Amino acid sequence: MKLLLQLFLLILSATTSVSAQEKITVNTANIADVASYPERSAPATVISLNDSTISARIAAQVDELPIRVGDIVEKDSVLAKLDCSDYNLASSESKARLDGLKAQIELAKRRLERTKKLTLKRSVSEEILDERESDLAVLNTDYRAAMSKVRMAKLNESRCIVTSPFRALINERSSAIGQYANTGTALVKIMDIEQLEISAQVFNRDSEQISLSEKLFFEHADTRYPVSLRTVIPAINPETRNREVRLLFINGPALPGSAGKLIWRDKRAHIPGEYLVRRNNELGIFTIENDIARFIAVPSAETGRASPTSLAIETPIVIEGHFSLKEGDAVTVVN
Repeated sequence: MKLLLQLFLLILSATTSVSAQEKITVNTANIADVASYPERSAPATVISLNDSTISARIAAQVDELPIRVGDIVEKDSVLAKLDCSDYNLASSESKARLDGLKAQIELAKRRLERTKKLTLKRSVSEEILDERESDLAVLNTDYRAAMSKVRMAKLNESRCIVTSPFRALINERSSAIGQYANTGTALVKIMDIEQLEISAQVFNRDSEQISLSEKLFFEHADTRYPVSLRTVIPAINPETRNREVRLLFINGPALPGSAGKLIWRDKRAHIPGEYLVRRNNELGIFTIENDIARFIAVPSAETGRASPTSLAIETPIVIEGHFSLKEGDAVTVVN
């Protein structure tokens, strides 16, 4: 009996020893301690909201072009002067016609007043009174038409001097001194250098991350410019399947036409690629529950790359010993 008891204890001790030896030693860390928050980027370009071709609004010869390519001009600066001789003469003629009608209207009014008095005395017929009233009405109509011509003549005179509608960079002189410009002929091409935006093309899945990002940058020629999000265009480009994002410079802007990239930091915790293992054709991580290894798949994970996770950042994951683990293995944590 005593011999049997000793044999049972020996077997139990050996089993316990073997069981202890079968446990896999691992090291764990919370996701918060190992997670990365990688920077992401997308191609972006600085664009001007006003890239304009300034054209002649009257037909006239170009007298002056006091600008050169590369000049920066202020708002209302003179870009071109057109020969205004014909329009000055037309304006003078319209004013003279208006003055003549004024005199005729004054005369017609006096005739009408005298006719009314004579009509009361029955010295003239009512038909003559009607004629006087009609004559005055016609002259008033002519006067209004002449006034419109005067205004048009003044407007054409003002168009002899072509000015910049905003602070601008001169991109091209499309005409030359002595050239006859018809209405609509291009005179100069200018670019607004103050009304600037950044246009970036991003994957649809990244648009939400950009909207949530606290800091955004436009990077060009190794320089980063802080920018703010204006809008994410609520449409997907049918050719590229991307969405356009428009942003504004916070401080000084980059030059119009600068090509660079939009940079933001992903707010999702990313598990480093070295902690990912493949089990059953799925990439994932191991966590520990009651000294038992549990495999958790990480959707859209890529081998060797940090992958975003929806797990709580307090979740412990195996960071050493995970390559030999299988689902359900007994482990000993030796953090």
